[in-house]
Amino acid sequence: MILNIIYFLLTILLSTNGEILVTTPNGVVQGRQEYSQRGISFYAFQQIPYAKPPVGNLRFKEPEPVESWEGILNATYNDKFCFQQTNQFSIDISLLENEDCLYLNVYSPIYPSENNLLPVMVNIYGGGFVNGAANFDYHGPHYLMEHDIIVVTLNYRVGPFGFLSTGDTVIPGNYGLKDQQLALKWVQDNILYFGGDRTKVTIFGQSAGGASVTYQLMSEKSKGLFRAGISQSGSLLCPWSFQRDHTNIAYRLASLIDPTFDLNSSSEELLQLLQSIPAKQLNDISKAMYTQNEIYNQIIQGYQFTPVIEPEHENAFITERMYDALVDGKLQRVPLIMGICSEEMIWDALDPDGFVWTARNLDNNLTLLVNDNMHLTEESEKEKAGAEIRKIYTNGLFQDQIGKAVEFFSDMSFGRSVIHHAKQQSRFSDVYFYRFSYYGTIPGVRPYIEGAYKVAHSDDENYIWVSSNNSNLNTFPQGDITTSERYITLFTNFAKYLDPIANDSDLLGITSWPKVAPDNFQFVDINETLTIQKDLKDQVYNGWVNVYETFAVKPFDTF
Repeated sequence: MILNIIYFLLTILLSTNGEILVTTPNGVVQGRQEYSQRGISFYAFQQIPYAKPPVGNLRFKEPEPVESWEGILNATYNDKFCFQQTNQFSIDISLLENEDCLYLNVYSPIYPSENNLLPVMVNIYGGGFVNGAANFDYHGPHYLMEHDIIVVTLNYRVGPFGFLSTGDTVIPGNYGLKDQQLALKWVQDNILYFGGDRTKVTIFGQSAGGASVTYQLMSEKSKGLFRAGISQSGSLLCPWSFQRDHTNIAYRLASLIDPTFDLNSSSEELLQLLQSIPAKQLNDISKAMYTQNEIYNQIIQGYQFTPVIEPEHENAFITERMYDALVDGKLQRVPLIMGICSEEMIWDALDPDGFVWTARNLDNNLTLLVNDNMHLTEESEKEKAGAEIRKIYTNGLFQDQIGKAVEFFSDMSFGRSVIHHAKQQSRFSDVYFYRFSYYGTIPGVRPYIEGAYKVAHSDDENYIWVSSNNSNLNTFPQGDITTSERYITLFTNFAKYLDPIANDSDLLGITSWPKVAPDNFQFVDINETLTIQKDLKDQVYNGWVNVYETFAVKPFDTF
């Protein structure tokens, strides 16, 4: 208590010169003032280290807590990206990619004070576990700052740096998830000094960020680091969020780095090789491992660098199958919001001719419809399962009903897994489910395919975050503005009260959001209005469950 008072008084003393300063146990942090779309001020503290740089002997190792610094840390800008497998940003990031990238950002709508603590929302970015950044220019918190919460965004290692694994205790993997976990511990230890309530932390994320939220629910070491979660278009059951072939991938990478590398070498020798080369070289070679067709296939079968099941050891993140942990009630039993966009994979149809070719290819080889998580090895069984999968969507051919082919990809990668997760989790804790169906103008032009819905994967992110400090939501049509306000209100109410509706029924247009039950799947459809509906994709979902029960070989890992 005395130490807290000293920190508080020191902050006041240091701030008298007009600088925005916060004193943490590791040192003093200097932030800056920003403004939301309506001119409301907020405070930004950017690029605060939460771990030692994971370089040298710390590459492919668990993150270690940051050491204290002397003087004042300039936390008024972001200029570091973790190494990326592809560049999904609007600028050339090649000069900004850095192995030293374990930093986070804290945003507060009020001047930091320990006297008026606000609920905290910690965001984990998406990007397939191979891309993503928490930088202010790509996850601007402007809209969220109008809702009386603290927002934390964090960087974590992606690609080989975050998820390469030899399948043993030499390089067990999951370093990106362990980075997230250490950042959440940092929040518990430090958010008080920024005006945040450590007892009211909600983690949220989209796509791989959403899957990460559910992985954090699964890890024993994450217990007590948050009280609720929001998973947008992601789950640890999604096939792309798990890699079974991680050991072969690690050795393949080593052979590409050094063609003379003996594939019978020990994991220790592989680690020595991978730690000996420059980070950029390691990243570039890993990017060249797969052809475009193989990359496309990863959304179904699992990205090359994703979470893995680790062997038992002291620092393990998870050591058992995700599916078993979920159905056995071993995930943290905290309140959860989950949801999907109405047609996650509509982006696949941007090239209509190319997608027709894809659909024709599926029709000609039904085994391509079968996910590896079914554990089928006989081609004849795969053919039978593939035929039943296609029947879920059409009694004809995909090439003649392109909308149904799009729906298949949406469900294969997202829909069926997220819905199944919500149903299973609802047996143990409160689960609220949504479908984001609003087709606005913010994301820009999207393809229209007859028979498919319109709202693509990550479209909903545009209603939460600001890009390039351009908080111009008020220049868009009223429907876009209202949808953003409703979507953010649902999330921030949940973070504040564990009730998405709270006292905002006038804005939201509904007075309650029914919780999911395994035998009563009700959800909120977010469109021009919010409506309560039930049995989302019921016929399709039941078709998938029947296929898995009939053909798949247990035990399951994903679904």
